[in-house]
Amino acid sequence: MFRGILAGGLALSAASLIMTGPAAYADLQAPYARAAAIVDADGELNNGKNILKTWRASTGRYCVMVDKHVTTSTAVIQITPRAPRRLPFIAYRSPSATCHETNTITVGVYDTSTGRLADGGFDLTIS
Repeated sequence: MFRGILAGGLALSAASLIMTGPAAYADLQAPYARAAAIVDADGELNNGKNILKTWRASTGRYCVMVDKHVTTSTAVIQITPRAPRRLPFIAYRSPSATCHETNTITVGVYDTSTGRLADGGFDLTIS
């Protein structure tokens, strides 16, 4: 039963992404988010709340350094793609072989057509 619910939720999420297109800019004054970031495909931080810096480590691999008073190891993190056919995911929470920094989230982005890492912007929210 749980698998059916999970599969239905994933299908619904995918359908909503296809129908709505890229996510709108996040309200970075969101009082309920501990941290948030809008990251461009080149790794630049477009806008952020409690984010120290972001960078593109390599093709499809990004690092998001969060302020030290926001703990990433136990946080609920949501990532939304900013481009069609891109699927971002959390590769490591902190530290990773890619980012080498404490309290840094490593994000990977896949091209859903090829199944390979590809550059693509994303919105990140930490609750």
